[in-house]
Amino acid sequence: MEKPNAATIAWYDRSIPADPRAVKGQMFGHPCAFVNGNMFFGTFAQTLIARVGESRVAVVGGGKLPVFEPMKAKPWKEYVQVAAGVISDAEVLALATEALEHTAGLPPKAEGKKAAPKKKK
Repeated sequence: MEKPNAATIAWYDRSIPADPRAVKGQMFGHPCAFVNGNMFFGTFAQTLIARVGESRVAVVGGGKLPVFEPMKAKPWKEYVQVAAGVISDAEVLALATEALEHTAGLPPKAEGKKAAPKKKK
């Protein structure tokens, strides 16, 4: 999996809302931001992703932002993906702020919750 370069990380850093609820961390080795334990904004390769909710995905960015699909045929339907230069930095900050507000309204992620072990056949 391609890791973000220094320019992408800098773009991400300047796009995170200045809000004490936003906590920086990592997911799958990519810088991401969380609220109440849920990811709302982050990097993926040389793009940014934002969790705005399924109903907003087609609307934000004037329809120029695709649904985030980290693996073929496995879309994250609540997230949009932003490539560099598609929308302005001000629009990216507004998008990250919307993602923070949307995700803050979700139930907090349970601490220490792990996936159930797979059953052996």
